[in-house]
Amino acid sequence: MLRPLTLATVNSMGAWGAGVFENDDAADWVWELEDDNDMSVLHEALADVVDVPLDELVEAPEACNALAAAEIIAAARGHRGAELPGEARAWIERNAGLVDARTVDLATAAVERVSVDSELKDLWDEAESDEWPRVVSDLLERLRAR
Repeated sequence: MLRPLTLATVNSMGAWGAGVFENDDAADWVWELEDDNDMSVLHEALADVVDVPLDELVEAPEACNALAAAEIIAAARGHRGAELPGEARAWIERNAGLVDARTVDLATAAVERVSVDSELKDLWDEAESDEWPRVVSDLLERLRAR
């Protein structure tokens, strides 16, 4: 049985569910895709996580944005999982052909980092939810699918 998020955890991260786009940070970030035609918005979101030194914790907003970017990359490669916001679907229609193996590797590294060592993971651990780890694991599987 899934335990509901505690009110304190939900309020602290602005989440209404465990899904990649079910939080304020990812919902706000996805608007940045509107003018992105060179993958810079996605690369920046992923690099913001991957470039954090290993002795530092990845902060929750950056983790949320990286997961959203990774979800869009997985969907652009035909491995759609989550319900995508309209801005993400529009970006995929315009730019799916730009997603290459290097970008997939960057997305995979970012998701792995978030799933192991991030403030977001700690918040979900505090909430004692089994749903978030499943969401992240599913995303990793879809990124690794060739």
